[in-house]
Amino acid sequence: MDVVLLFSVIIGLLLIGVPIGVSLGLSSTLFLLIFSQSSLSSIAQTLFQAMAGHYTLLAIPFFILASSFMSTGGVAKRIIRFAIALVGHFPGGLAIASVAACMLFAALSGSSPATVVAIGSIVIAGMRQVGYTKDFAAGVICNAGTLGILIPPSIVMVVYAAATDVSVGRMFLAGVIPGLLAGLMLMAGILAVAILRNLPKGEWRGWGEVFMAALDASWGLFLIVIILGGIYGGVFTPTEAAAVAALYAFFVAFFIYRDMGPLQSRPWLHDKERVTALLGARVWGFGAVSLVLYAALAGMIGFSIWIALAGAAAFSVIVVFGAKMFVDRPAMAGTITTGLIAALTVGPIVLIQALGGGLSGGAIGALAVFLAIAGALLAFALRTGAEMLATTPVNFAGTMTEGGLAIGRGVKDLVVLFIPSFISRANRDALFEGGKLTVTLLFIIANALILKHVLTDEQIPQSIANSMLDAGFGPVVFLIIVNVILLIGGQFMEPSGLIIIVAPLVFPIAMSLGIDPIHLGIIMVVNMEIGMITPPVGLNLFVTSGVAGMPMMRVVKAAMPWLSILFVFLIMVTYIPWLSTFLPTTFMGPEIIIR
Repeated sequence: MDVVLLFSVIIGLLLIGVPIGVSLGLSSTLFLLIFSQSSLSSIAQTLFQAMAGHYTLLAIPFFILASSFMSTGGVAKRIIRFAIALVGHFPGGLAIASVAACMLFAALSGSSPATVVAIGSIVIAGMRQVGYTKDFAAGVICNAGTLGILIPPSIVMVVYAAATDVSVGRMFLAGVIPGLLAGLMLMAGILAVAILRNLPKGEWRGWGEVFMAALDASWGLFLIVIILGGIYGGVFTPTEAAAVAALYAFFVAFFIYRDMGPLQSRPWLHDKERVTALLGARVWGFGAVSLVLYAALAGMIGFSIWIALAGAAAFSVIVVFGAKMFVDRPAMAGTITTGLIAALTVGPIVLIQALGGGLSGGAIGALAVFLAIAGALLAFALRTGAEMLATTPVNFAGTMTEGGLAIGRGVKDLVVLFIPSFISRANRDALFEGGKLTVTLLFIIANALILKHVLTDEQIPQSIANSMLDAGFGPVVFLIIVNVILLIGGQFMEPSGLIIIVAPLVFPIAMSLGIDPIHLGIIMVVNMEIGMITPPVGLNLFVTSGVAGMPMMRVVKAAMPWLSILFVFLIMVTYIPWLSTFLPTTFMGPEIIIR
């Protein structure tokens, strides 16, 4: 009865417009003071111990900051170009590409609203220009943006891991297959509607455009490799990966893409240099990047730096030779491309083996895959540069010289404006926005942890678990109840706060019924996805309304048809556990609960 009163007070405060963090903290504090022997000092101690014991929460501000840099910079434009190059030629291609772009950006930001803002602010206007209705565009983006909390890294997954003491790395792995499946289901739905309604489609521009778009977006997409590769390669903890991601996002936005800060008006190549210096700049750039990558590789496998230098030198020689071949013999572009990819894949491996040896079969395979991808990107980049160069009278030596001078000027600008970039207005704005969101989110989590303490102190989860087991409820009925609770709660509460409240309540029950904790976490995240696009408090609805310039209820109506796909997806995730557990179990073994 006391607990019923507690939740009644929380709901009552929410209904009269009290912020969710205040509602949780105030009602829980009053409950402890009135119905228990706790004092205000013990409540403060409980709050401090709760936050101090969840070091995983430190990842949240860093992921938010990385998202802020990626959203403000031009990363989204490059990702959208890549997505359009891949799938834009299908019926409804731009809408399908917008879902693909949301999936890619979700893997960078970990935030659903950030995904909607970054992708929607560009794609919705573009879809209107080619003949889509504003309602169709807004509905697609509103739903696709929810993938931001399902595809790793995800802030909501970090919160669930902190609330239940499960592995963040397992949660991230568990979100990969469901995230891809949800995106593919939305794409399939759009394709079906596009065929029925004869919606517009783009032109197939060839694999050259795909590779060039991938090259353009590669600096941003490499953040996925840093986060997930660093965590599962044993280089970082999830919190350390978040911190590195924030620094990398700052570096890319300010110094590589130069879409923010004082370098924004100083591109690497000026318009008059884009043709004559482009090829040379790419050759020099790939040589420098290869040096860094080979140095990192040498450190990881225990080789000396001299082997790394030899591998990078071999890579660079092959690059220069291939670029010269493109310029001298443009009619053999296809043959040169194939040979260049093969040489870039095999040559450095042979050199490393000859100088150092000792590479295992798995290491050779991983290195070959990496070099093949890098070689393919490079081959198409050089081929395109050579085709552009063919229209000008500049020779290969001249373009290498101009490319080197352009890079030298860009490096000089970077050195001169390196410190000013840290104190620039763009950086201050990004830090301020990231800080505001972090404080808001952590305030909600902190107050929700007080409620978690109340529920634990009153033995509520154990009482409910015993009642359900006595009534003969099994996992199927329990998961139905969990979905109903989360779907209703998601309409009124922010995802992180709701998970902090509900996860400790249902987690012990799920363990009693033999439900995998990682599977339960993914179910909760998918429910939060749906909650973000259901009124009255669905955050994505408000964000999409602002981005598209549409009334709130019109956005709700536009999003509803696509929401049915997510409901089908929720049923699949709930009752097909291996969608969530296959990757974590395969790569990290079964989850062991110790608390």
